[in-house]
Amino acid sequence: MANAAQGFAGVMVSSTFTDLKEHRKVLREALGKLKLHPVAMEDSAPKTIGVLDSSLEMVRESRAYICVIGKRYGWVPEDEGRNPAKISVTELELNEAVRLELPVLVFLMGKNHHVLEEDVELDAEKRKKLEAFRERVRNRWVCPEFNSIEEFLGLVYAAVADWPRGRESDVAVEKARGFKAVPPYLASNEFVGRRAQLDVLNDWASAADPHPVLLFDAIGGTGKSMLTWEWARKHAPKVRSDWAGRFWYSFYERGAVMADFCRQALAYMTGRRVEEFGKLATAELSDLLLSELQARPWLLVLDGLERVLVMYHRFDAAQVTEEEANAPTDQIAQRDPCLAIRDEDDTLLRSLAMEGPSKVLITSRLVPRVLVNRANQPVPGVLRVTLPGLRPVDAEELVMSLGIRGDSEAIQNYLKSNCDCHPLVIGVLAGLIQNYLPDQGNFDAWVKEMSLDLGTLDLRQKQNHILQASLKELSAKSRAVLGTMALLTESVDYLTLSALVCDGELGVTIPDLQRRGLLQYDGSTKRYDLHPVVRSVASDQLKADETESYGQRLVDHFSSQQHDPWMEAETLEDVRMGLNLVRTLLKLGRYQAAATAFRGDMSRALFFNLNANAEVLMLLKPFFPQGWGKLSAQVNKYTGSYLLNQAGVALSRLGAREEALEALAAALVSDLLQRDLLSLATRLHNLSVQLPLGQRDRCLRALLGLEELLGDREGLFSGLRKRFGYVRQIGRYHEAELLWGILDPMGREWSKDAHRPGGAEGDFAWARFCQGTLEEKALVAAEDLARGGKSGDITIDLHYLRGLWCVEKGDWEHAMKCFGAAVTMDRAVNGNDPRYATCLALAKFQRGQLPEASMEAEHLANAKRVAHQPLAELWLVLGDREKATHHALQAYREAWADGEPYVYRWELNKAKALLEKLGVEPPVLPQYDPEKDGKYPYEDEVNAAIAELRAQKGKK
Repeated sequence: MANAAQGFAGVMVSSTFTDLKEHRKVLREALGKLKLHPVAMEDSAPKTIGVLDSSLEMVRESRAYICVIGKRYGWVPEDEGRNPAKISVTELELNEAVRLELPVLVFLMGKNHHVLEEDVELDAEKRKKLEAFRERVRNRWVCPEFNSIEEFLGLVYAAVADWPRGRESDVAVEKARGFKAVPPYLASNEFVGRRAQLDVLNDWASAADPHPVLLFDAIGGTGKSMLTWEWARKHAPKVRSDWAGRFWYSFYERGAVMADFCRQALAYMTGRRVEEFGKLATAELSDLLLSELQARPWLLVLDGLERVLVMYHRFDAAQVTEEEANAPTDQIAQRDPCLAIRDEDDTLLRSLAMEGPSKVLITSRLVPRVLVNRANQPVPGVLRVTLPGLRPVDAEELVMSLGIRGDSEAIQNYLKSNCDCHPLVIGVLAGLIQNYLPDQGNFDAWVKEMSLDLGTLDLRQKQNHILQASLKELSAKSRAVLGTMALLTESVDYLTLSALVCDGELGVTIPDLQRRGLLQYDGSTKRYDLHPVVRSVASDQLKADETESYGQRLVDHFSSQQHDPWMEAETLEDVRMGLNLVRTLLKLGRYQAAATAFRGDMSRALFFNLNANAEVLMLLKPFFPQGWGKLSAQVNKYTGSYLLNQAGVALSRLGAREEALEALAAALVSDLLQRDLLSLATRLHNLSVQLPLGQRDRCLRALLGLEELLGDREGLFSGLRKRFGYVRQIGRYHEAELLWGILDPMGREWSKDAHRPGGAEGDFAWARFCQGTLEEKALVAAEDLARGGKSGDITIDLHYLRGLWCVEKGDWEHAMKCFGAAVTMDRAVNGNDPRYATCLALAKFQRGQLPEASMEAEHLANAKRVAHQPLAELWLVLGDREKATHHALQAYREAWADGEPYVYRWELNKAKALLEKLGVEPPVLPQYDPEKDGKYPYEDEVNAAIAELRAQKGKK
């Protein structure tokens, strides 16, 4: 076989045989056409060794491995020594490929693929193993699914086409990819100077430099993007020849989504389509990206990273001024403005600084908090450089390259004292001098007659003053083009620009703006854009009538664009037109129209499809400029109540409890004033989640009383379910059984707003588990309903429950699988529940599969959210009783909540048992005191409204 493969890269073809003969055939043919040698049983010579030995030998003789998984599990070799787990030969082959660290591709047959009856696994035990096998590969690799031979062949070509050929090149080491930019940088003038910074970049890029990350920070207009663009394209290839590839990503146009950066980068690095990574969450994408970065030396450039930070968590992020950026704040909650909007983005940024052969170059107006320590010094692995302006001699070269002439010393002194030699301002200044009509381009004449009086202004003020002076000189038509572009958040092509501006003289206005250094154009993509600083100043200078006129054209444009139904959205890109429409309406001050555009399917897609809580809050904050508790006078009260409710839910999901309470309480007040009792029930339902246990008890009682009076059976079912889950949490199991007797016979034919499939059954399973009476059939019933109804959050919770149940039975192997599934699904929706990861670590340790156990425990202990109970158990089995005691006491305090009887009963019993095991007395904590327990927001008013409704019902 080795001789047969000579001159070609051998690729192992692994699958069950008889059911996938056709698939194996087209795969082998495709590999041959791609000049790769298929290593398969069909092509091997007869062997004197056994089938298992022969299969594993083929894997060892290959340089890459492709596995195709259909509807059968396949032959299970009977070999206690080498196959004690009794898994199939296909899975054994995959294990060998992993051990040898071969590149692995896995293709999965989809549920809609036509198969013969004899090609479906009927053995119950093997079906379980097949399902576990499929789940295992999904958790580790991106696994394209196919539903036909033709689709399978297309996926094979897409995944394999870029693999190098020839015996001297290992499939694992692909040839270096060419430079790619998403999107390309649009420069307004040519690059000059920066010798010192280029030297810094060259030194940093060497393999010997210990910093994986280099951060350039400076105010806008300093030339961060231009410097890194120039270096990445022209200098980086000369510094080292072993780059696997060079990838540029700009957040200025793509927005504040690290997940999109990961998808685009992974598509470039792997040669796959971006869509293949579309359904993966940031955490999963991060793992794949870090794996690539640690395997080979890639160069990644993240331009304009400030857009992912809290400071820019606003609908008008593209128009933020330098003054605002210089004093960063958070418009949404009380967060650090230099943290990432999403926790998972901070986690990824921190991970980029880990050791590895790759280099990550970042530019930002603000320094991300996770890249510096408390003393504001770079964390290990990060090299921070504050970018200054150009050297005066380079600044002169730049201005001369733009057609300006004059006295050399005078030019250098003027540029140094008036704009600190910032490239953007130099370009705009050159535009002013070029348009000095008495003597175009003559610096000496211009400075004598027209020089700007900048006095004692600081650098940012000087920059703005020069830009404003340039804007004042624009013609009405040039101003219209620039103003329209300023209201946009992204670049546009000529056809779009001409449709938005309706100007027959674009042939004049566009060159005018380019000559003045105000408009940028990329010849490769044929798109126009503004520098962020120009956009912010131009937007700020718009008059009210101009904003209205230009903005209306944008509204008409975005409204006319066709799109798929919002509820089919899988990424933020799918709802981009809707986001742009709402943003534009907000800029125009048309709040009611913006709310109408947001409501309904757009809102549902952001909440349920995309879990885009950050984007929801970005759009909703302008409706409440005075804080989440105050409705804007520019929307009607009914709309305002809806928006506040949505904001409260999103704030709650992001952990901003105080702001969530404020928003939900304001929504509740609005409903009370309008006597909208149906909406009031919804608000009470959402509010209860935020309340302490004692207050939650009264809130849920009020909710049930209201639902009974309203006579809405769907609402009553929802209220009973909420109450059932609550009494289970605090250990009132008898009351829970009584409630279940009422709840269960009511059926499940309700809308998803009232009931998610499997939710009630999941609550019931939890109640039985907490009492030690859980049975398999109850848990299976809940799992089947949740899975069939695509209730992802409930399915996650049930994986966790089954894992805990397995732990109690001492079945750590199955517990590990359940916790692993919970972690995977939770991360897929950008969740971050620490219980799942901590329980998984504990189960892995018990199974001997956590080699760096103490390091993992420390990582879990230092996370933003900590699951103290399982972490205490992990420290205990690791032998650190001091840390185990610390976390056990914390777990006890958390479970104590408001004090008896308002405690988290099951969790409290677990913590108490662990403390007894440690020989530590539980702390003496205060009992619940009704006198000290305040009322939940507007409790008296809610009770009064219910009493009024009860009186009205009594009269009837």
